[in-house]
Amino acid sequence: ITYAFGEMPANILQKFSVDAESGTIRLQEALDFEDTRSFRLAVKARDGGGLVAHCKAEVEVLDVND
Repeated sequence: ITYAFGEMPANILQKFSVDAESGTIRLQEALDFEDTRSFRLAVKARDGGGLVAHCKAEVEVLDVND
């Protein structure tokens, strides 16, 4: 199974990456609570036979004292 992001705006794709083998989602840059409080990521998984499954991952940004 390989993992990738589905259709999403470029500004969101710049903030996150997904490992194609494990499906692990990682940050590419720091997130700002005052800017955006949550993100909804579209993730797709494809098997060797070409079947594709889609899901949404919700990322909640927590506020920390600066």
